[in-house]
Amino acid sequence: FFFSSGSPGRAGQRAAMASKMGRRAFAGVAAALALCLVIYSGHADSSAVRHFDTMAEAAVAASEKAHLAKLEEEGGTAEGEKQVNLKVEYKGQTANDKAYEADREKFSAEHPDEALKIHLKRKAERQAALREEYHKKREEMLERLGETNRARSTVVAILIVIIITTIAIDFCARCAVHGVDDFSKPVVMILFKELTVLGCIALLVFMSVKTGVPQQVSMLIFDTPSELVEMFDMAHVLIFLVVVLFVVMVSLVLYRFRGYCDDWEAYELSAIDAEQQGKTLKDIPALTIGTPPRAMPEEIKAYVTMRSLFLRPAMKHIGARDLDLGFKFSVYLKHCTTDVFKELVEIEPETWYVVLGMTVLARLFMAIPHEEIKLAVYMMIGIGLLGVLVALRNKLLDIYMTLMTIDPEADETDLPVYVKKYRLQQKDPRALKEKDTLFYKWCNGDRSPNAHEALFFGWCYGPKLAMHVIRTCCFLASVYFAMLFFRFGSDFSRGAAASTLLILSVISPIIMMVHYIPVTLKLLVLTSSIEMMRRREVVYEVEHAVRNRRRFFVARLGYALMGYAKRILKREAEPSLALADVHIREIREVFELYEVACPEPGKGGRYVPKEKVQDLFRQLGMNVQTEEIEDLVLELGDGLEGISYARALEFLGGVSERVLTDQMVDAIFVDVDRDNANAAKKFDNEITEDEFCAKISHVNPYFGTPGSSGGAELLIEWLDWAVDFHKIKVVMKSEEMDGEVNETRVLTPQTFRQLLKQGTSLT
Repeated sequence: FFFSSGSPGRAGQRAAMASKMGRRAFAGVAAALALCLVIYSGHADSSAVRHFDTMAEAAVAASEKAHLAKLEEEGGTAEGEKQVNLKVEYKGQTANDKAYEADREKFSAEHPDEALKIHLKRKAERQAALREEYHKKREEMLERLGETNRARSTVVAILIVIIITTIAIDFCARCAVHGVDDFSKPVVMILFKELTVLGCIALLVFMSVKTGVPQQVSMLIFDTPSELVEMFDMAHVLIFLVVVLFVVMVSLVLYRFRGYCDDWEAYELSAIDAEQQGKTLKDIPALTIGTPPRAMPEEIKAYVTMRSLFLRPAMKHIGARDLDLGFKFSVYLKHCTTDVFKELVEIEPETWYVVLGMTVLARLFMAIPHEEIKLAVYMMIGIGLLGVLVALRNKLLDIYMTLMTIDPEADETDLPVYVKKYRLQQKDPRALKEKDTLFYKWCNGDRSPNAHEALFFGWCYGPKLAMHVIRTCCFLASVYFAMLFFRFGSDFSRGAAASTLLILSVISPIIMMVHYIPVTLKLLVLTSSIEMMRRREVVYEVEHAVRNRRRFFVARLGYALMGYAKRILKREAEPSLALADVHIREIREVFELYEVACPEPGKGGRYVPKEKVQDLFRQLGMNVQTEEIEDLVLELGDGLEGISYARALEFLGGVSERVLTDQMVDAIFVDVDRDNANAAKKFDNEITEDEFCAKISHVNPYFGTPGSSGGAELLIEWLDWAVDFHKIKVVMKSEEMDGEVNETRVLTPQTFRQLLKQGTSLT
């Protein structure tokens, strides 16, 4: 199936390398030519530019000389008019203006007030004419300068710098996106979108300034053309700083949440151990950990309770059902956390409405006369933000504790405690009156909240309202810090009182960002993702990932077991008849390109080293990911740091036997039983799961490697799933290992055959 286009061989490899080197050479030559063009054109027109500058200076000098001569004849004028050839035409002259122009000294002596008004009026007209002349001369100079080679070269150089900067930024953005894991990637993408919005705002500000409208409005308000433009730039920089601070705060909270996710993964192991020991909800308060045993921390007990209620819910409401034994509750919470962070960084209109209202109130804040009072009021705003987060944290914590409350006298099939309380509250007459309020109708619409939603302030709208509060507090905190830098940054020099207030103003928002926002978000994730508010789409996604991972693991385990059994039975798997002879020859030819002599003669002849495996499969038309190389080496290497031809041919063509036969299973059982370390237990017709795991990890080190890169945990998980799902009746046995008593399963030939044949079949 992968030979339809033919394999490139050595010619294809050389062509690909030549093409890659050609592209790099072309890019280098193009960049060098562009740089040489800019340098050459800049030097080539130096004499022309100097000639143009000389002519311009001569023209300006002649103009100034003529204008000064004219000023001497007229009796002098304003200082600003001595630099340009300015001719002012005074419009709307009255009789007083004409008398003033005829004899200024006489008119000033007789009418001093009128003379002053006429003088100021004419001065304003001369300044307006001077500005107009300046803009006119500037446009002429820029137009003439734009016709020179130096200006053209400078434009090209600027474009090259901008393009190179754009490429660098795009490269950094791609590295940031591909460098983060799936947990952070959606958040990073949304943050880039927010920065893109800021770029659009910057473009709009630039275009509005180029139209000249802000300058005209500034003339009407401040009588200067630049004041409003500078305020526009300052406001834009302030907004950009606010969003950048918001991004930094969200990134810090996200980093803090990585610790929470690691804790959940550690708690998952304790919950699995409790489940394997058959502990029920009533046994959770008495759970212990460690050696010697000590009381389990309350947070871990709460997690075990939460996971047990999630996997085996008492109420089979919509979306709630018994989940797969291998369901990773910590992974589910991690996915829910990603969804919550997506909502957090999406600044919705409600947040901007609050900021708009705060902007209106800022006008009253500006009217405060004393700087120390302003700082004190500003500090109270920070304390107010902290108070809002503290109140929300306490409310969510109360909801969480209510959801985790277990009635010790109730049966596991009984209704949860919070559901019983809700049904009692619905019988209260005050609950009926509450449903008639406008706030209740606005929060719930046409539907009634369930027992879980009723715990929130806002009922059905409660989780969204909590998210709005957290998001708005985060954004206002970024505004708070930005204004503290812009507005009060220079107040350290005002004295000890102002410096003390400035330092105190920073404490409350820092406490809020470092502690209360991460804790509040954690409680929001927990309270809005369990019980009646479980996220069904995330549950299906996690279950699908669990099943896919199990299929991959079972296929790999089955292949390892078949190879192990064939080596015991001294049988070699033959290539499938579906692989034609021409394809076998082609595989042999490509294999010869990369194979080397085996450094250990006892392990065979020639093989392909691990670093060349990806190139080998690429020449055969198969794209193999880098993380899959290690798996292929473990499966096809026969203990070598590479792959052998026989195993590779078997892998590419398929094997004649695709399922474990009874003979294979019995051979594996006898071999494991024979290698028992305890001589008294050899050939006792029993093996433990620990003995089986140790043997299979010896056959393929992957199954004994702990962590995400290995399959040790997956092997134990597969054993638990296969025994539970297929209802295999095994006997538990206590064994002492390293001074500790360990519970392990005992397998007989019948149960071992049932385990391997049913557990490796996912049809």
